[in-house]
Amino acid sequence: MKILTLLFGLFVSLSLLANSPEKEGIVKGKVYDGKSKVPVEYATVAIYKSSDNSVVTGTVSDQEGNFKIKGLQKGEFYIVVSFLGFENKRYDDIVVDGGRDMIDLGTITLGSTSESLDEIEVVAERQSVEFHIDKKVVSVGKQMTSASLSAVEVLENVPSVRVDIEGNVSLRGSTGFTVLIDGKPTVLEPSDVLRQTPASTIENIEIITNPSAKYEPDGTGGIINIITKKNRTQGVQGLINAKAGTYGMYGGDFLLNWRKNKVNFNIGADYNDRPFPGNTYTRRETDQGDSQTIIEAEGENERAFYGGGVRGGLDWDISERDFLGFSARVGKFNMGGDSQLDYTETRQPANSIAEYYSINESKRSGNYFSLTTNYTHKFAQKGHELAAQINYRGYDGDEYSENFRLQEGQITDGTRTTETGPSNRWELRLDYTKPIGENNKFEAGFQGRSGVGDDETELFNWDIAQGEFVEDVQNRNTTTLDRNIYALYSVYKGNLNDFGYQLGLRGEYTDRSISSSGVNETYTIDRWDLFPTLHLSYQLPADNQIMASYSRRIDRPRGWYLEPFITWVDQYNVRSGNPALSPEYIDAIDVGYLKQWNKTQLSLEAYYRITHDKIQGIVMPYEGSTEVFLRTYDNIGTDYSLGVEAMLNLPIAKWWEMNLMGNLYDYRIESNYDGVEDRSSFNWSSRMNNSFVIKKNLKLQIDGNYDSPSVTAQGETKESYYMNAAVRMDFFDRKLSAVVQARDVLATAQRISITEGVDFYNYQKQTRKAPMISFTLSYRLNNFVQKRGRNGGDNGGGMEDDF
Repeated sequence: MKILTLLFGLFVSLSLLANSPEKEGIVKGKVYDGKSKVPVEYATVAIYKSSDNSVVTGTVSDQEGNFKIKGLQKGEFYIVVSFLGFENKRYDDIVVDGGRDMIDLGTITLGSTSESLDEIEVVAERQSVEFHIDKKVVSVGKQMTSASLSAVEVLENVPSVRVDIEGNVSLRGSTGFTVLIDGKPTVLEPSDVLRQTPASTIENIEIITNPSAKYEPDGTGGIINIITKKNRTQGVQGLINAKAGTYGMYGGDFLLNWRKNKVNFNIGADYNDRPFPGNTYTRRETDQGDSQTIIEAEGENERAFYGGGVRGGLDWDISERDFLGFSARVGKFNMGGDSQLDYTETRQPANSIAEYYSINESKRSGNYFSLTTNYTHKFAQKGHELAAQINYRGYDGDEYSENFRLQEGQITDGTRTTETGPSNRWELRLDYTKPIGENNKFEAGFQGRSGVGDDETELFNWDIAQGEFVEDVQNRNTTTLDRNIYALYSVYKGNLNDFGYQLGLRGEYTDRSISSSGVNETYTIDRWDLFPTLHLSYQLPADNQIMASYSRRIDRPRGWYLEPFITWVDQYNVRSGNPALSPEYIDAIDVGYLKQWNKTQLSLEAYYRITHDKIQGIVMPYEGSTEVFLRTYDNIGTDYSLGVEAMLNLPIAKWWEMNLMGNLYDYRIESNYDGVEDRSSFNWSSRMNNSFVIKKNLKLQIDGNYDSPSVTAQGETKESYYMNAAVRMDFFDRKLSAVVQARDVLATAQRISITEGVDFYNYQKQTRKAPMISFTLSYRLNNFVQKRGRNGGDNGGGMEDDF
C-alpha cells in the first residue's frame, strides 16, 4: 500500500507540474514519389524564417516517408521539401501563433526533374539518448568517447546502466538481463556479447526495462537490444573502420551494402584485440580457533578480449505485402587473463612467514554461429500482418585455467582445469497483429526455445617428480543441460483520447534437466509460469507525457552457475556451480515523466523492483582450509530497489551541449541464507557528457562518471569514478573521419570489493593502466547513411513506440 501511495502521489504531482504548457508548433507530413507512389526516405525538410530566409530547423523523412518537427516558436515560416532528382516542394504562410500548434502538411508528392539541384544541407543532431514509451534509445554515433572500443563503453554513459572496471554490465543494479542483436537472441553470455560487438558497427542500443508480454521475460533488468548499421538506399554503399591504441590494442571492421530494386544484400566483418593490463592487491584474513592466517598478494594482471566474425544478410521484397530475409553470423570469441603475483603468508600466533610467487593463466574461447530466417506478410488493412522467425545458433567452446605456485624459483604445486563441449539452441516465433478500429490493436503469438549443452571437465595436478601435470581421474566430470521453453502470449493496446493503455499476458512452460557424472542426481524443472504486463500513458499538453508500467519477469540461472564441479582459479581460489539453484522472479513497476522544451529535454523515472529467490555469489573457506576459498552461487533471499532516475539534455550554447544523468535508489537485501545478514545501502550514480563544436568539422567530447559504494550479500563494493575525452575531425565532405580519444584520463578507475564472514575477511583492489589512448579512422563509401528503421529491419527488434 505504501508503494501504491508513493506512485500515485508521484503521478499526480507530475500531472500538476505539466499543466502550465508553452505553445509550440509541430509540423508533420509524409513524402511520396509522385511517379512510383512509394514513400521517399531521407527527403530533406527545411524550415525557414519568412523575415530573413534563415534556416530555423530541419529533419529527414523516415523509411515510410514520415517526418515530424517539434518545438517551433511563434512566428511566420515557409517550408521546403527536397530530394536529389526531384523538384522542390515549397509551402508558404506557415504561422505559429499559439492557437495553431499542429500543422499537418498531409501527403507530399515530389515530381522528378532532369535538372541538377543545388544542395541544401540541414544539420540536426539526434539526441544521444531518446526516450520512448517503453524504452531508451542510445544513439551510438554521438558517443565519440566509445569510437574505438565495444558496446560496453557506449553503455558507460547511458541511464540505468553501470559498468565496472572489468567490463561487467549491470542494468539497474542487476547483471541478469537479456541481450539481443537486431531483435534476435545470441549464443554468447550478455556481457560477452557487449564486449565482442564493436561500437563502430552499432547504430542504436535500446534499453528496455519493462518489456511487454510479446517479448521473452528473461532477465531481472530487462532487455538490451543492439541495432546494427544497415542501409536501404539503391546502389553500393560501405563503411570501413580501422583502429589502434596503447597497450597493443588494434582492430578493424567493414560493412558493405548493395541494393537493387527489391533486393538488399549486406556483408560485414570485424576483428578486435583489446588488452586491459592492470594491477591487483588482495588481503585475506582467516580465523580458526586461536590461530589466524593472513595472505597478501600483489602484482600485475591482464585481461584481454580478442576475436572477430563475419556476418551477412539478404532482404527480398517479394511483393508489396510479402517480405523475406536471411541473415548469418559466424565468428570466434576469445577472453583470457593472466597474472603474476607475489604472495606473503603469515600465521599467528606462531608468526611464521612464507613467501610464494604465483603464475596464473586462464582462457575461454570458441567458435559460434547464428542463422536466422524472417518472413512477414502484410494484409490489405494497414498494420494487419503475420510474421515468422526461425533462429538456430551454436557454440563450440573450450576453457582452461592453469596456475603454479613457486618458492625460490621451484614449482611447489599447480593445477590445470579444462572444460570442453558444444551447445546448440533453436528458436521459433510466430507473431500476429490485427488493428481493431482506428486506435486499438490486438497481438498474439507462439514462441518456442530449445537448447542442449554438453560439458566435459578434467582436473590435472602438478607432479613434482615427473615435472608435468597428471590427471586426477576421479574428478573427471561430464554434465548435460537440456532445456525447452514454450510460450503463448497476447497483447491488447489502444488509446482513449490522450490516454494510452496496453495489457499483456504470457504463459510459459519450462522443461529442464541437468545430469552430471560426478553427482548421482538429476535436477529437473517441469513448470508453468504466467507473466502479466501493463503499460499506461497520458499525453499532457505541450510535449508533456506521463508513463507507468508493470511487468513480472524471470531470470533463469546461466549455464556455468549450474555446473556442479570445481574449477581452480589459482592456488588460493576455486569456484563451483550449484545445480539446485531456483530462478529469480521479479516484480517491476516504473513511472515516468517526460518534458520537452525545444532542444531541452527532462526525463524522470521512478521505479520499484522486488527480486524473489535472489541469486548471488557466496564465498567461504574450501573444505575447512584456511588458505583456499570457494566461490559458489545460491538463492540468498529477497532484494528490493526503490529509486529515481533523471536525465536532462541541456543546450548551453550553439557550440556546447550538456547531458546530465543521475540515479538514486535505496537497496535492501532480506536474507534467509545461513551466514548472510540483512543489508541495505543508499546508492547513487551520476554521468555528465559535454559536447563542444569547435568548428563545422571539429568536435570535442568530455564525459565523467561516478558510482557510489553498494552492499552485496557478504560485503560491499567501493566507489569508482573516471573521465574520458575525445576529439573528432571530418574530412572530404564527411566521407573520412578521424577520432582520437583518451579513456580514464586521470587514472582513477578502480574496483574495490570487501567480503566478510564469521571467520574470514577478504579485501581486493583492481586497477587498470591508464590513460588508454586510441586512434580510429572511418571511411564511408558512396555516402553510407544508416537506416533509421525502428527495429533494425527485423520482425522482433525494437519495442513499439506507442500504443
